[in-house]
Amino acid sequence: MAAATEPSGAMAAPPSMTRYQYLVVALCCAANIADGFDVVSLSVAAPVLSKQWHINPAVLGTLFSAVAVGLVIGAFLVAPFADKVGRRPVMLAALGSLAASLLLTGAATDIWHLLALRFVTGIGLGTLVVCLNTTAAQYSSVKFRNMAMATVHIGFTLGMMLGSGIAAAVLGTGGWRNIFLAAGLLNAVTFTLALFILGESRDFLVRRQGPKDLAALNRLHRRMTLPELAAMPPRPAAAESSANAIRAMLAGPMRSPTILIWIASLTYALVGYFLLNWKPTVLANAGLSPSLAAASGIITGACGAVGHLAMGLLGRRVGEGRLTAFFFSMAAVTLILFGIMPAAPIPLLAMAGLTTFFVVGAYTGLFLVTAVMYPTAIQNTALGFVVGFGRIGAIIGPMIGGFLFSAGLTRMDTYIVFSIIAVIPAVTMSLVNRLAARAASKPGGDFSAEPAAV
Repeated sequence: MAAATEPSGAMAAPPSMTRYQYLVVALCCAANIADGFDVVSLSVAAPVLSKQWHINPAVLGTLFSAVAVGLVIGAFLVAPFADKVGRRPVMLAALGSLAASLLLTGAATDIWHLLALRFVTGIGLGTLVVCLNTTAAQYSSVKFRNMAMATVHIGFTLGMMLGSGIAAAVLGTGGWRNIFLAAGLLNAVTFTLALFILGESRDFLVRRQGPKDLAALNRLHRRMTLPELAAMPPRPAAAESSANAIRAMLAGPMRSPTILIWIASLTYALVGYFLLNWKPTVLANAGLSPSLAAASGIITGACGAVGHLAMGLLGRRVGEGRLTAFFFSMAAVTLILFGIMPAAPIPLLAMAGLTTFFVVGAYTGLFLVTAVMYPTAIQNTALGFVVGFGRIGAIIGPMIGGFLFSAGLTRMDTYIVFSIIAVIPAVTMSLVNRLAARAASKPGGDFSAEPAAV
């Protein structure tokens, strides 16, 4: 094959998919399956663990939040090193640390060891969250990119369902440690596969241009059936700084919708992460066996996957903003219904699934609205801030749940509190939709060319 250079100085997306590219996307999906398992591991183990170790609900809420704190640190402090040292070593380090911390969690002997290990687990998860989507996108053709991203996201839901299924099988004998051992082994397998499959980012190699990077780039090109390069392309121009992007998000007519969407992300996460971490314990306290409470994750995971698909299929037709506001409103309604329902297994599980459908679907809609609302030049920063405010909510939400239960509030009282919180993103997204429609009706509107699309 004749050598060639990229005249643009940047790595264009591959025109088609090869077996190797599908393999990389599958690896990212597998890593996200492990992530989903990791995130749900403590929540499904909590009902048995808290009884065996006599853990106060407030302390349990702190354990839940330790992962979220680690997620923030991993996403904002560790993951950026991928731009300096490469995506491959950062991802391998994150997978290796996850495998080690989860295996050690299975052998933890006291609450302080557990707290430290959950914090380390969160750092690994936060690092991977940033890297997986970018890797899948960069290895995919333009035509397949959306499907690649969807495959990675569905992996997370599959991981939560897998963790719930394993928990349902082992908790009947009180073996909560086996949940973490299984999660650690899954990450160890993914780490081993990544050693042999995962290549470096082509864009990073072009930016770094070390002595051996041209050879590494051509090895990737051969695996992707792309033309080999005789010389490195010119380094791409530096991207717009984060500071300028932040100023653009908060300038003029963008300021109000930006602040509203940040509020929506924060308050969504308060509710979503409360449900994620406390739902098995709430169901167990309502009379379900620990195994059945853990198995609820399979039902709710499936409902969450359908929620993702429903928002993706209907968002453009109905309008992303309208549908997101509707999903948040229905989440508030279903939270109240879940709180007042009698402690009967089948109705509780059904309502838990319906609640998850609306909550997870609304989260997908939040990202769709963000992608429509901001120009391409600042979309990455805009989405990063949505994720960042969500991580803050992920820290606070489980702790609020722990304090409410410690204060003696019933399931009904607690879920009514969180249903009120769920009204906030419903209102803010409705306001964002109105502002977007108003801006689109004016010449030179800053966001959304079509009111119906927001």
